[in-house]
Amino acid sequence: MGKENFEIICAKDENAARIAAKNIINNSDLKEFEALCNKMDFLFDFVRENVYKRLTFAINKNNFKNIIKFFEIYSPYFDDFFSSILAKYADEDLTDEIYEILSNGTESQKTYAASYFKHIPDTVAIDELKNNLLTEFEPLFINCSMALGKMNDEESYQKYLSELKSDDDFVKLKAVKFLCSYGDNSCLNDLIISMQTSGMSENIAGEITNIISPLELLKKDFTKGAILLNNIINGLGEILPLENAFYYEIYDVIEFLFANTNKQETTILLLNLKSKFDIFTQNEEYIFDLDKNTKNEIYDIKNLLLSKDNNFWNSQKNNLKTLLKAENPLLTTVLNIIKEENIKECIDELISLTDLNNETILIEVLETIKELNAFDKIDKTRINFKNENLKAVFEQMFV
Repeated sequence: MGKENFEIICAKDENAARIAAKNIINNSDLKEFEALCNKMDFLFDFVRENVYKRLTFAINKNNFKNIIKFFEIYSPYFDDFFSSILAKYADEDLTDEIYEILSNGTESQKTYAASYFKHIPDTVAIDELKNNLLTEFEPLFINCSMALGKMNDEESYQKYLSELKSDDDFVKLKAVKFLCSYGDNSCLNDLIISMQTSGMSENIAGEITNIISPLELLKKDFTKGAILLNNIINGLGEILPLENAFYYEIYDVIEFLFANTNKQETTILLLNLKSKFDIFTQNEEYIFDLDKNTKNEIYDIKNLLLSKDNNFWNSQKNNLKTLLKAENPLLTTVLNIIKEENIKECIDELISLTDLNNETILIEVLETIKELNAFDKIDKTRINFKNENLKAVFEQMFV
């Protein structure tokens, strides 16, 4: 039995692959297309690029509308590819047809349709794009957000900008996703503030990298860049995929930090990075399913960190004393490092923080002191929690 078209289009034989691509397009073969979508996950990047080139070669002015049939099956691999192809043949009739799909199609069909309006920002679609922001299907939400950004829709922009201040972390995160997809960097400061006040700060950090990389922000504003990067580090491997180490330019970031050790945030970031990549390389479950290139990148990062000797790292640990300040936005990470490294030299500075007004941070300080076996050195009668849950946690420390 011969190979199916979806297999041939991925193979080395260029002539056979082009014929297979034509068959898929000319026949609008949904079964073949679905099989190809499923296969794309397992292809090397260069093979995927070959697939795109072969499909592009197969699509022409006579058959381009055939790909609209494929809208029934959503794939992130073909989202922007199809919409960019259709945009090349755009006219009023096609735009009307895509608008009809955006209005009345399935969520999968609407997602491709919204993507079309990223390339053809016809304001006739504004109301339907806004309506579809109510979806729970994230690719549709993102495409609508991007299309509205291309149309500079101020109403939706202001709506989600105001929702950054919501007390509901899920509302806040959705606002962040909209604004980062909308693509207006002028709200970056609002996004950073939102990240600092959210219980989902790592998720928000991952979204912010869609409009600015940690390295770029470090170079523009070191303090804000450090806050963003620290949340990326905290989320990496758990909330944020470890494969994103490439995307976040972690290797280049570390080289930049090594060249900026005069900044106090550098100490925190480097120690946090070293701790995280020690965990990744010492626990097989983190890297077991990664592809070869990602594994190599993880070990390259680890080796870069190890290029500094023990004197360097001991010096960084000694610097932590000076960073135990209530106003330090990275204080929680400092406390975690002190606990992990069992740095007893910081006990006096920790005790001086037991008069903090921020009860959430205060409980973390107390937990750190207890972890260092120095709980008997604090005056417990001076500490009173208004929050009943935190008060219960504090009382449990005596057990």
